[in-house]
Amino acid sequence: MKTDIIAIQKHVGVEADGIMGPVTVKAIRRKLGIEPTPVWPTQAEVRSGRSIFGRAGCEANLVSVLPPYPLYYEGSPVRSIRVHRLIAKHVQAALEEVLATYGQEAIHRLGLDVYGGSYNYRATSSGSALSMHAWGIALDFAPAANALHYKAPRATLSRPECAPWWQIWEKHGAVSLGRECDYDWMHLQFAALR
Repeated sequence: MKTDIIAIQKHVGVEADGIMGPVTVKAIRRKLGIEPTPVWPTQAEVRSGRSIFGRAGCEANLVSVLPPYPLYYEGSPVRSIRVHRLIAKHVQAALEEVLATYGQEAIHRLGLDVYGGSYNYRATSSGSALSMHAWGIALDFAPAANALHYKAPRATLSRPECAPWWQIWEKHGAVSLGRECDYDWMHLQFAALR
């Protein structure tokens, strides 16, 4: 068994010590092109202020992501998206995959280029608890066609042609309120519901 592990370690380019530890597992994943889906804290953990995302409204945690295709907020071009630094690479990668999957024309036709916002220090629209937007870990897309109370199939992001959109975001650990609860289809967040 130990000789098998040593052979694997040599093949993936890590120190061949015969121990199947996290370094070896990471090297195997990298060699095979396997990226594990990130697991994010729950909304309750985020709101407690004790999660990896820290406290709400902390500007020091925010970074700008440059979208790989044109996005528009209320008809005006968006230069960058402000999100929490811990989700930035996932947002960037997801948008790049969206572009590769759909192409610019389909993105526009489906309204995937209509941006509704990300970081915003505010309460949820239905209560007094802080929104996941207050940490910069939520994004909204195509808000007019996917209003809070729109359900499938009225919400455009609930339609079959948008399934790859959600699969891309979910691969990066994002949660769709629409797919989970059939409301607020515009909203995706990097926090589990429960």
